Amino acid sequence: MKKPALLFFTALLLAACNQGNKKTIADGADSAVVKVPEPLAKKEVPSKIELLGKIAESERELFVSQELNEDKAKKMIALYEMYYQNYFKDYGCADFLFKAGELSENINQPYRAIGFYTKCYEEYPAYKFTSLCLFRMANLYDFKLNNYIKAKALYLEVKEKYPKTQLANDADAAIAMMGKSDQEMIKEFEKKNKVKK
Repeated sequence: MKKPALLFFTALLLAACNQGNKKTIADGADSAVVKVPEPLAKKEVPSKIELLGKIAESERELFVSQELNEDKAKKMIALYEMYYQNYFKDYGCADFLFKAGELSENINQPYRAIGFYTKCYEEYPAYKFTSLCLFRMANLYDFKLNNYIKAKALYLEVKEKYPKTQLANDADAAIAMMGKSDQEMIKEFEKKNKVKK
C-alpha cells in the first residue's frame, strides 16, 4: 500500500472512532460534558499513640471471645499491618508482625502468615520469637502447603541457627515425620513409646 493511501485510511479510521466515541460518551446529546473523576483523597495515617490505642482496643475485643471471629481477626491484622507500614522503626512492630502471623494462620491464610513471619524474622533479628517465626514458616510449608522441600530447608535452618533449643529437637522430629500419613505417624509414635517402656 502506498503512503498517501495509508494516511488516508488511517485518518478515515480515526474519524470513525471519534464519531463513535462522541455518541457513546454523550449518549446522543451534543452538549453533554464528560467529567474526569477527581483523584482519591490520601488516607490520613493515625498518630502512633492513636494507632496503638486502636490496636489495644481491638485486641481486647478480639480476645474476649472463646471463638475466633474471622472478620475481627482480619481487622486486627490490618491494624498490625498499618502500624508496621507507618512505624516500622519501632521495635514493637516485631510483636505485631508475629501476632499478625498467628492470626493469619488461624484464619487459614498460610501465605500471608509466612509473609508476616518472614518480615519479623528478617527485619527484627533480635526479637525474642525469631526462632519460632522460622519454625512456624517451616510448619506452614510442611502441613498447610505440602511443600516438603521448602519445609525441610527451613527446619534445617532452625537446627543450624538454634541447635540447643527445643525447636531444634522439634525440627528433627518434623523432618522424620514429613510426608507421612496420620496413621504412619501414630504407628511410629506408638513404636517409640513401646521402646521407652
